[in-house]
Amino acid sequence: MTRPGQRLIVAQGGEGGLGNASIGRDVHLSKGNRQEEVARLSSREPGTESFLILELKSIADVGLVGLPNAGKSTLLSALSRARLEIADYAFTTIRPNIGSLTYEDYLSVKVADIPGLIKGAHENRGLGHAFLRHIERTKVLSYVLDLATTLNGRKGIPPWEQLRDLVVELEHYQEGMTRRPSLIVTNKIDEEGANAIHEELKRRVQGVPIFPVCAMLQEGVPDLRVGLRDLMDAASDPQGVDLSKITVD
Repeated sequence: MTRPGQRLIVAQGGEGGLGNASIGRDVHLSKGNRQEEVARLSSREPGTESFLILELKSIADVGLVGLPNAGKSTLLSALSRARLEIADYAFTTIRPNIGSLTYEDYLSVKVADIPGLIKGAHENRGLGHAFLRHIERTKVLSYVLDLATTLNGRKGIPPWEQLRDLVVELEHYQEGMTRRPSLIVTNKIDEEGANAIHEELKRRVQGVPIFPVCAMLQEGVPDLRVGLRDLMDAASDPQGVDLSKITVD
């Protein structure tokens, strides 16, 4: 069910009997015959039985998509007043968190922090389907990339490869999903050397606005709020992420 007021019959009720009142007080019926008449008039078609599995898909305007520990929950807290569990380990978020951005004209935008995706999520690795289904109904995608994964001797995934992996997973899960209006958030811009990584990402990725932020310190968050609003206003003219415009070594 995807529309307000939509109705669906999942179990058809049975046809009710006429009941004792329909027999009246016929004195000519013996006790045995009366019982047979009651059974005949009371028995009708039974109702149907159904076994249902209900799957809830979060409804949000913006979906924050990223690898585990990219800082999505911290970013959502910075964008809104949502109070979330935040920790320095993967899969802290195991279900979508929803925050609300309210603009000066009272427009309210719902933002969902989607649990971290990993390679193979479309094949249901790492609870992939349980996470990916919550992105289906978002209007705008915000790719949250971690700038610090290769800094200070870390052997993580460079941001442009993070982006490529996310786009591949979303597109494998649902063709056309990555054509939705999108922007990129490069998180942890405060770390030493992060600016150079950010500039390299801008060189490697074309056609999508990129916003550098430090979610922890709320640096760059006001500009990001404006960028999200611009995408919401232009949602009828999608500008998604084109895999062919991501340069990876």
